[in-house]
Amino acid sequence: MFEEQLSCCALCQDVLKDPVFTSCGHWFCKQCVCSYWDQCASSGDFFCPQCGKIPTTEAKRQTASEPKVQNSAPT
Repeated sequence: MFEEQLSCCALCQDVLKDPVFTSCGHWFCKQCVCSYWDQCASSGDFFCPQCGKIPTTEAKRQTASEPKVQNSAPT
């Protein structure tokens, strides 16, 4: 089950495409999480769409144009 969670995007529920993970360790398609954070940009509130945790200050600064995510395939 854990392996299945790592192969599925929490936003689109599809197989991860260009997989990235947030500072809190949740996996998303890069396009999905970037689109999600672009929608959040108007309010200035950036948080993980899965757990609701606010990214670190460093990550929050980067989310306006490119969220701080790790480009790495799940193992």
